Parts: sequence; C-alpha cells; structure tokens
Amino acid sequence: MIFLSVFLVSIVVGYPLWDYFYMKKGNFSNKSRMYLTIIIPQWVIVAILFAYLFLTERSFVDLFYVDNPILSAHADRMKTIGIGAITTLVVYALIFIFTPKLKQGFSKWMNNQIDAIRFMLPITLRERILFIFVAITAGFCEEVVFRSVLLYYFEHLPFEFSIVSLIIVLSLLFGIVHLYQGWKGVLGTAYLGGILLYVFLVTGNLWLCILIHFLIDVKFAFTSNQRPSINNQEIAV
Repeated sequence: MIFLSVFLVSIVVGYPLWDYFYMKKGNFSNKSRMYLTIIIPQWVIVAILFAYLFLTERSFVDLFYVDNPILSAHADRMKTIGIGAITTLVVYALIFIFTPKLKQGFSKWMNNQIDAIRFMLPITLRERILFIFVAITAGFCEEVVFRSVLLYYFEHLPFEFSIVSLIIVLSLLFGIVHLYQGWKGVLGTAYLGGILLYVFLVTGNLWLCILIHFLIDVKFAFTSNQRPSINNQEIAV
C-alpha cells in the first residue's frame, strides 16, 4: 500500500502541476504532438498499476468487475433515472430540430462552454483520428485510475468513508487533475466523475463507465470545433 499511496499522490498532485506548466509553455499549434503527450503518460501510468497488481498477485478482473457493488440496491432506481434521462434528451432533441432560434442559442452556449478546451480540440482529419485515440485513452485509463484503483485504495484505508463522502472526495480528485480547464472545468469534471462513480458503485461494471466516458469525449472528433466568427454569429442572429 505504501507504493500505491505514493504513486496515487504523485498522480493527483503531479498532473495539475504538469498541466499548469504545460499550459504556460505548451506549443498548441502542433496538436498531434500534444495528443501524444496526453496518450503516452496515461498508458504508462496504467501499465505501472497493472505491473503492481501482477507483482502483488491481485486479480485484474477485480479492476473491472465487482461482485457485490456497494450500491447494488440502487440498480432499479438508476434504470429509472436512465430511462428518464434518455426520454428527456429525445424531447429536447426534437425541440431543437423544430426550433431554429433555440438551436442557435444552444449552439452559442455550447461554444462558450468549450472555450476553455478549444485549444486542444481537433480540426483536421489527422487530428480527429488521433483524438479518437485520446478519447479511448481517457475513457480507459482515467476510469481505471479514478474509479477503480482509487476506490480500492480508499476502501482499504485504516479508517472508513461514508458513501457520500467517498463520492465527493473521489470526484474532487478527478476534477482537480483537469485544472487546465479552469475552475468551471474542474467543477464540471468533478460532477461527471461523481456520476460515473455512482454508476460503478451501482453496477460494479467498470466497462460501462469506460464506454460512457469514451462517448462523452469522442464526440469532439466528429463536431466542428472552431470558434464561429463574429460575422457568422451576427448572421445567425
């Protein structure tokens, strides 16, 4: 546990520091190189964790599946919430399709929301292909570290956390490593991390969390990520 403690602390502390200095000195014009600096370190981290599990004779299966999830009793509630969320999305999608002004307003709002990460979003075909691998990397590696390994670590500490405090702490740690997105981004990713952790605690299936995380990120590989010009915004209005 000593190695795991040091390693996880280095991730939680080191990533925000690395992001801060990279944001100050990074060359964002070469997005292919930037994507590689995102992909390679995360897979190295996961490889080290896998090596640790192997050397300590821990099961790899336990990383991705939990036989008796902590919140398994909430499964029916989560299904109801999921059905409600899908229904709401379908209704909103139909409203946006048939209400041009609302659609334009939503597009403008979305553009404002992604301004903090626009510098890293793909534009060219090559960048979009590489970004798919970024989404795969983030979906797999971040879920393994922040949903599975960190949960295992906190559950084996000499003191106990309540379910609520556990979700809050792990969500905040997930948000902090996204400090490059600004404080709004930290809060947004912390909120998303809380939802994904809740899904894992209910289903015990990390692959479901990996899939959701991947789908959230990969959408940017198929959308227009350039900031609309002022002229275009005036014409749209």
